[in-house]
Amino acid sequence: VVLSPPQAHHDPAGLVETIRRSGVRAAFFVPSMLQLLVEGGRLDESGLRRVMCGGEALPPALARRLEELLSGIEIYNMFGPSEASQAVTGRVMVRDGDATVPLGRPVANTRIYILDRFGAPSPVGVPGELYVGGVQMARGYLGRPGLTAERFLPDPWSGEAGARVYRTGDLGRWRADGTIEYLGRMDFQVKVRGFRIEPAEIEARLAEHPGVRAAVVLAREDAPGEKRLVAYVVGDEAAGAEVLRAHLGETLPEYMLPAAFVRLDALPLTPNGKLDRAALPAPEGDAFAARGYEPPSTQTEQALAEIWAEVLGVERVGRRDHFFELGGHSLLAVRVISRVRQALDVEVALGVLFTRPVLTEFAQEIVDSQLARVDPDEMARLLALLREAG
Repeated sequence: VVLSPPQAHHDPAGLVETIRRSGVRAAFFVPSMLQLLVEGGRLDESGLRRVMCGGEALPPALARRLEELLSGIEIYNMFGPSEASQAVTGRVMVRDGDATVPLGRPVANTRIYILDRFGAPSPVGVPGELYVGGVQMARGYLGRPGLTAERFLPDPWSGEAGARVYRTGDLGRWRADGTIEYLGRMDFQVKVRGFRIEPAEIEARLAEHPGVRAAVVLAREDAPGEKRLVAYVVGDEAAGAEVLRAHLGETLPEYMLPAAFVRLDALPLTPNGKLDRAALPAPEGDAFAARGYEPPSTQTEQALAEIWAEVLGVERVGRRDHFFELGGHSLLAVRVISRVRQALDVEVALGVLFTRPVLTEFAQEIVDSQLARVDPDEMARLLALLREAG
């Protein structure tokens, strides 16, 4: 066993040099740390033959990059809660098109079940909660019989007297090849505007984009009552908010599209190398899918731009900007319609914002609606006066 020097994770190149100099052939990393080594540690010179990952989801792009750097590398995407005392899944193969890296198959003397909310086995491809059983199972929680009874349950399928399973709180599903696809923690699920959302599913779709190396999605509430999805992305500058939103829109429904996309040079890590969610910053102007800025050209457009900016919490809105690409949603649309009625003294149906979400089109719809309400005879009289004056 080779122990790395203190604070070695702050120097990827130095850590790789320790691996090379000591002849290390197998190493365990959390994916966030592995990402740093791949990006700046000259990992291709390390001599590693086996890499084990755990503690976080392993992005497919990172696994493929590792295979490119180290020919013949064996990758183990390890899964194993502390209550199981050791990793319970093994080696994986990353295929082109994989949205997530599978967990592999249960190791010897280990049983894994994927069960629905009624405790019945989930069919192949259907998500459920992961339960782990086997010889390495802990006896329970010291001095906490209630929690032990809640998490350690009888195993009705093992055939062994007294056999138990541990309820992990993790989501997964069986793949057709017998491996397990990990879908994230059940306690990371969020509810946004009445929709229950699994951020890991959005992260998996983001990872499919060639310009994305790592991604994290969470729900933020930077203003009271304004919970919204925010994606944090490490990748190419070309993979901006508008590009990534369009990419996600090909496979995900509107309510699962993040309101903002924050580009980072690297994901923030805790001292032990895991993702530091608390250090992820609030989104700023460039995190939203704003189009090339064109200033409002009419009084109606100017008034609407001010209303949109206020409701959406963005610095400015151009006449070509799209309400929903700027982070708008149905509840904010209701607020916009209310503000339009107050500020412009016009009645406009909520559905108009959904069919005309670009500011200049929405403004034109309001103008057309106002003109339609003008009395025809009065309009004819005004046009006649204009002709006489001209």
